[in-house]
Amino acid sequence: MLALSLPGLAMASTVRAQAWPERPITLVIPFAPGAFTDAVGRFVASALTPRLGQSVLVENRPGAGGSIAARSVARVAPDGYTLLVGTQGTNASNASLLRNAGYDPINDFTPVHGLAKIVGTLVCNPARPWRTVAELVADAKQRPGRITYGSSGSGTVQHLLGEMFRLSAGVDIVHVPYRGSAPALTDLLAGAIDLMFEYPNPGIENIRAGRIRPLAVAAPERLDGLPEVPTMAEAGIRGVEAETWFALFGPRGLKAEALDRLARETKAIVASEEFAAFIHRQGASALMLKDQALRDFLASEVAKWRGFAEASGFRLD
Repeated sequence: MLALSLPGLAMASTVRAQAWPERPITLVIPFAPGAFTDAVGRFVASALTPRLGQSVLVENRPGAGGSIAARSVARVAPDGYTLLVGTQGTNASNASLLRNAGYDPINDFTPVHGLAKIVGTLVCNPARPWRTVAELVADAKQRPGRITYGSSGSGTVQHLLGEMFRLSAGVDIVHVPYRGSAPALTDLLAGAIDLMFEYPNPGIENIRAGRIRPLAVAAPERLDGLPEVPTMAEAGIRGVEAETWFALFGPRGLKAEALDRLARETKAIVASEEFAAFIHRQGASALMLKDQALRDFLASEVAKWRGFAEASGFRLD
């Protein structure tokens, strides 16, 4: 009887060892609730929960342009129970722009699957007098240091677009960082700041309601949802283009069982009609990348922002 039971016990032990996940998973969002990063993360968490048979719990850890969240995930055990919604900031530009990010965006993480990408639109409070980028630039040159722009945090694309605009236009405008784009937008609507590079949603909704005024799109082509708004290049300011992207990451050395399952389930979510409808409402598009294609994309993004830092001399403390 003992001889017969031993193989069965060994098999049961192997099954238990491979039964990932066996408990709830934490998905860390590097910005405050209300931002697009938060919306994407919550959608993915909700969709992963029934697919994995375990709760995927969202935890917002804002601060330092997403670096606080990224550092925390980089240091956890690679067992698949703590994941990160990484962004252009956390997993590309911060490494080149922050003097001490505290982590390596390539070597300290395991990329799982791409999620989405989105571009920003330069908008202002409608009480301000500018109706074109040219009018804004002329006013900024007459009043150096008096015009403010907000962002979701230092080192985020919203901040970097503001710096690109400042350098390309040759104007002195002042950056006001927030712990997410939602509080920045709140202050823009209230008139506490003058400008920001806002994303299509809630940007388009607020534009149509007259609560904010669009000046230019930071993309090579006009947005379908804002066909009347020129690109930055059309407005006379070149080199002010950047995408914000979002992808799912684990810490370095993420165990194979977790990586394979997460990549497979996330791919199905990103390819679903429900996700397509969700990101369309947000004015975004899917980032359908995984494996080597995703790793190559991340390496190119790190190189791009390193080039920007070297060419401009721009750094963050």
